[in-house]
Amino acid sequence: MKLSQQAKKVFEVLKEEKRARFEEIESHGFDQSMVARAAKELEEKGLAQLEEEEEVAYKLSKKGRQVVREGSPEYRLVEILGEGPKKFSEIKIPADVAVGKAKQNGWIEIDDGEISLTGEGELVEQDKVAKQLKEKDFGEDHVARGLVERLTEVTRSLELTKKGEQVKISNVEEEFNVEAEASLPQTGRKHFYKEVVDYARQQWLEMGFKEMKGPFIVSSFLNFDALYTPQDHPARELHDTFFIRNPERDDLERFGGKVDYVKKTHEDGWKTGSKGYGYEWDRKEAEKNVLRTHTTSVSAQKLHEIDIENEDLPVKYFTVSRNFRNETVDKSHLAEFLQTDGIVVGENLNFKNLKAYISMFFDKMGLRYRIIPSYYPYTEMSVEVQVYDDELDEWLGLGGAGMFRPEVVKPLLGKEVTVLAWGLGIGRIAAKAAGIEDIRELYQNDIEILEKTPIWRPE
Repeated sequence: MKLSQQAKKVFEVLKEEKRARFEEIESHGFDQSMVARAAKELEEKGLAQLEEEEEVAYKLSKKGRQVVREGSPEYRLVEILGEGPKKFSEIKIPADVAVGKAKQNGWIEIDDGEISLTGEGELVEQDKVAKQLKEKDFGEDHVARGLVERLTEVTRSLELTKKGEQVKISNVEEEFNVEAEASLPQTGRKHFYKEVVDYARQQWLEMGFKEMKGPFIVSSFLNFDALYTPQDHPARELHDTFFIRNPERDDLERFGGKVDYVKKTHEDGWKTGSKGYGYEWDRKEAEKNVLRTHTTSVSAQKLHEIDIENEDLPVKYFTVSRNFRNETVDKSHLAEFLQTDGIVVGENLNFKNLKAYISMFFDKMGLRYRIIPSYYPYTEMSVEVQVYDDELDEWLGLGGAGMFRPEVVKPLLGKEVTVLAWGLGIGRIAAKAAGIEDIRELYQNDIEILEKTPIWRPE
């Protein structure tokens, strides 16, 4: 008789044990899937019989563990009433359960909103419920009250058949199946989020963009003011922005006269053709350092650095990097997130060019997308880029894009030219690739998720 190597090993165990549970067989160093395959093979050969049994087990629930620690509500009520009758408002425990159970036991009576012990209640000396739970003397009443959870487990066992008892191990040959599926060895690889980020970066490079970089800590001038965001804008408050304590401020000297241009633009529009916001701009507010809230601050820094008179236009820059916002962390929000920003500076650019760049990027990323009208303080016209989620059957916002307003371009470049700009989220792309719903898992090195997530490629 021929058996696979795995089935022969399990058969050897059964020859000694006659009957064994799967867990007992696994204790010999076999994994669960191997035992299951071997059991099926032995059953098909008539050497063993598979049996399944249901076992019921009980364990304390969270509520039950609380009763063990603090006592049952009805007994605690008896202790409280031992000091004398009480009104409902004076009982500082879950009164509904305590009163209901104590009254059911005949321990209390209620008269005109006042609770007092009966003669039987005065005789109660022991918390039987807590005692039963401690001693694991569980009953149906404990289950009904939610103090104990009933668990049903299916146990599987293998038992030798008469044929199995008659077959000698020495007469069993190992059958080697060259076509059987084998598990691949685990090898090192990039985190799937890093794969998505690197792929996105490669697409911009292939489209002729140069990579721009900037610091995580920037002045409010660069993060907000230079992008024509008014100083009373809600996004600048603590609920959205992390302000830096040390160093608290940037003197803005490296921006030279551009600081004054931005100031005048906010106050009266300067030479941009705008009326500005009509308030008194505060340099001290602009000097405050923050953790950048968007990589558009990197785009603003690059506009300041470009020597527009000596550049062969158009010029194209991108970045893929981290940003920080004072968000409440949950399954869809983090205090840190990745974004890709880009700018194209030129004299003969229009909205069609912007749409073409965005479309080419998302086509390369393999995503179904759409571009819809939107509003941002520093672009006009402005659009939102949305991607379609097949599982949710809805469109999800992935970022914004538009053409920088003259109020942004002229103070930083000294000349009014067209600047196409966008800021797009990367995290949702990676989450979709890994099939995860909790965005926090993007930053966790969960080995199971890393092994199951295929090497990322666009669809």
